[in-house]
Amino acid sequence: MEEESTLILLNSTFSALNSWEAQQLHVKPIGSMWVYKTKNNPDRSTRYKARLFIKVYQQTDFGETYAPVGKLSTFQYLISLIGKYETGWNMDHLDVITAFLNPEIDDDNIYMTPPEGWPEGSNAPRIIVRLRKDLYGLKQAPRIWYDNINAFLPSLGFTQSLADPNIHLRSDRILILLYVDDISMSYAEAASKAAIEVKEILSGNTR
Repeated sequence: MEEESTLILLNSTFSALNSWEAQQLHVKPIGSMWVYKTKNNPDRSTRYKARLFIKVYQQTDFGETYAPVGKLSTFQYLISLIGKYETGWNMDHLDVITAFLNPEIDDDNIYMTPPEGWPEGSNAPRIIVRLRKDLYGLKQAPRIWYDNINAFLPSLGFTQSLADPNIHLRSDRILILLYVDDISMSYAEAASKAAIEVKEILSGNTR
């Protein structure tokens, strides 16, 4: 929770309103809550995750929503490609830790009540914040993230596929497949150095 709170604050995901601003509002802020997950690492150790979610069932005003999901047939093709060339191709899974906290939202009128204990202490006063960037649970969050990453990838030389808009191709045989907030990167052995550079750039822009 401390790690997630720090990332949210460093990313300026929302800004707190002063008491006067809060009194002038004629909208009902959306609540929020912590969601916890326990995951197993490849080495069988346990990893605990906490995410701050906006209460989606309270959100009534939102624009177009959808989540980018690569076609199953596209993923099967990538697997068969790697199988055909065996050691000639690689596939890496990239977990974008704060995918939905990075893009700026396209609505300046979304207000939220932070969960109990925010910013610190169980007796902290309840405040109202204005969302500046995406937050998990926001109905349009996947769509905003999708638009954001689609606008960024061409700057790295990638071209969006006409057959599947969730896969992006580059002439040096690096392929990126989007699946909501996860990224699958496939690349030829000869493009390993270039793939590392792409991952480093993505790491700096998406965290």
